[in-house]
Amino acid sequence: MTHLLSLLLLLLLLPFFFLTALPAQPDSSTYTNCPSYKCGDVNISYPFWMMDRDDPAQVCGYQGFGINCVDNHEPSYPEITLGHDSYYVHNIDHGNRSILLSDSDVSSVVPGPNKCPRVLHGIDLETLPLNFSMLNVNLSFHYHCNGFPSFATEIQCLEKTQGKSYVHVMHSSIEETDWDAYSCADQVVTAVIGEHIHMFPDLSRQLGEILDKGFQLQWRMDDDDCENCEDSGGRCGNHSTTGFMCFCSDGTTTRGQCISKVSIFTTMFLSLIIFTQLSQPLRLLSHDSIDKLSFLGFTLVSSLMNSVSRFTPSVFRE
Repeated sequence: MTHLLSLLLLLLLLPFFFLTALPAQPDSSTYTNCPSYKCGDVNISYPFWMMDRDDPAQVCGYQGFGINCVDNHEPSYPEITLGHDSYYVHNIDHGNRSILLSDSDVSSVVPGPNKCPRVLHGIDLETLPLNFSMLNVNLSFHYHCNGFPSFATEIQCLEKTQGKSYVHVMHSSIEETDWDAYSCADQVVTAVIGEHIHMFPDLSRQLGEILDKGFQLQWRMDDDDCENCEDSGGRCGNHSTTGFMCFCSDGTTTRGQCISKVSIFTTMFLSLIIFTQLSQPLRLLSHDSIDKLSFLGFTLVSSLMNSVSRFTPSVFRE
């Protein structure tokens, strides 16, 4: 019985100790380690980050989600790199976790003399946690061919001395085998928003408008550490020396999950319940009740210590 009372006294004191060690929770979640920016008309915020403004040694955001604000002319505009290719960022929608992009090679965001865009490459997502949106459709380009199947449209503005070039909306991979007979010099597949095909139905003359409207990607989280961090209210990031980091809304960082003051108060509340039960005369408690209270007490201590072990105040960071 004395052992149980000592355990409960420890349970009651631990929360007060850690509450004094924790920084005060701000009125609103500021995430001081995760600033947001504006580049042109686009707001850049977690899980994206600014390559030219954030400290490269400590990044709050997903790896590979760095955005560069191109400001060598007016207005400035945001660009992201996928594979080895640059894409203009039209919009970031946190509501449906999507980002709208267009290929910088064919986008009109930077005015230039090229009024007949040629798609030079496909879209390489590599291992980034990105998926193509269901809003997209694929466009298949075939360059310098000596003929074409009936479902393809000629790109009339492209140079024809080495053969004509064509585009078509892909509906199945079987269609692509129909091109084998036409000896095309090159083939490229890219994505566009499907509804823009209907807005600009003349592929031959309105291809530039369709490509300029871009395509949509959606981000996902497929990393367990990051998922646990986000579930605890944190934001994922990376440190050049320590690796994965979880940035909490109160300005602290941890390698695990953000600790919640709510969980500490819950532990205190349950501890008081157990203490109240144990304060009854011993004869009123059965052996079974004492065993259950002992198990609950040890479980609460273990849970609290596990949460605290994951917490690293920012003052202890290198």
